[in-house]
Amino acid sequence: MLIFIQYVSGQELNTSFAQTVDLTSVDEFFKVTSTLQNGKIISDEQWTDFDNSTGYKKYADSKNKFVINTIKASIAMAFGSKEPDVKDSVLSFSKEEMANNRKLMFQKRILTNYLDMIGSYDAVKSFRENYNFDAFVKRSKLRLFSFLGKPVDTSFTFKTVYFNCMDADGTNAEDAIYLDLNLIYKMTDEQRINFLAHEYFHNYREKFENHAFNHRCDLNFGIDMLQNEGIADLIDKTDGYKNYYTTVIQEPELKEVMVNLYNQAPEDLEKLQQVILEYAKNELSENETIDEWIEIVKFNGHAIGFYMANQIVKAGHENEMLETFFNPFAFFALYNKAAKTLNTFQLSDEFMDYLRSITLEYYQ
Repeated sequence: MLIFIQYVSGQELNTSFAQTVDLTSVDEFFKVTSTLQNGKIISDEQWTDFDNSTGYKKYADSKNKFVINTIKASIAMAFGSKEPDVKDSVLSFSKEEMANNRKLMFQKRILTNYLDMIGSYDAVKSFRENYNFDAFVKRSKLRLFSFLGKPVDTSFTFKTVYFNCMDADGTNAEDAIYLDLNLIYKMTDEQRINFLAHEYFHNYREKFENHAFNHRCDLNFGIDMLQNEGIADLIDKTDGYKNYYTTVIQEPELKEVMVNLYNQAPEDLEKLQQVILEYAKNELSENETIDEWIEIVKFNGHAIGFYMANQIVKAGHENEMLETFFNPFAFFALYNKAAKTLNTFQLSDEFMDYLRSITLEYYQ
C-alpha cells in the first residue's frame, strides 16, 4: 500500500488532509501484462498476487467470478496472443446488444480499455510512477466542498482510493473508491479532479443520508439513487452527456445510449410515477414493482436523476438542492417546483403525497 501524507499550503490548498492512495493493483497489472508481452506464461504465484491486490481482491473473492474472469480473459486477449476469434466477437457487440445486457457492455468496455492502453503502455506506466496522486486527491476533495458551497469538513474521513486497470470508470464502493488508471491518465487535470469529486460526493453523502430509509426496501434505495447520481453528475458532466462521452470518456456507443436515456427522461419519470402509484395501491407487489423499475431505470438512474437536477438548476433552485443534497423527498419536490416553472413534466400531487408519506418518518 502506498500512503501519501503531505501537507500543501497556499490559497487553494490551505487545508490539510491525510491521504491514502493505493496503487498495488496497478503494479500487479503491469507485472502480468509485461510478462505476456514478453511471450511468457503468467505463473500461479503472479495470479495469486494479482488476485490479492486491493483493487482486484473483492472481485477475486466474490462467489460470482464474472468480473475477475472477464478481467483475466481480457488481459490475455489484449496483451497476449490467445483467442483472436473471441476478441473479435467481443469487439463486435452492438450498442443495442450492450444496452440490453450490461455484461456484454462490461466485456467490451474492459477489452477496449486494455487495447487502448497498448498504444500508450510506457506513457501510462510513467504516469503511474510520476504523477502527484496526493495533490490530485486533495484538490478533488476541495472541489467537492466548493461544489456543495460548504466549508471543508476536516473531521470527515474519506475512503481510500484504490487504483486498478479495468473498464474506463470509477465507483464509490463500500470498502473504497475504485478508479481506472488509464481513464485518469487520459483526462486533463480538471477532468480528473471533477471525476474523483463525483465519487467523493457519494462517499460524503453517506454521512448524511438516512440509511434506515435506503435499506428498508429496494424501492426506497432506487428513489434515493436518483438524487444521489443526479446531483453527482452536476460535478463532472456540466456540459452534458454528449460532451462528456466525447471528450472525457471517449466511448461513442455509450454516448449515444446515455444521450438517448437523458432525452427520454421525462417519459421514463412518468412511467416510474405510474409504477410506484400502482404499488402504493397494492396493484403491484414489491417484486413486480422492482422488475418494472429495472426495465425503466438504466445505469443506476444517472440519466433520470441528471435530468431532474438540471431542471432544478435551470429554474434557479440550485442552492436549495445543495442544502438538501441528502434528502430524496426534497429533491423530488424541487424538481416539481422547477418543472412547473419550465413547463415540463410534473409529478402528480398523488405521487408527491405518497412520497411524503414514506419519507416523513426519516426526513423532516
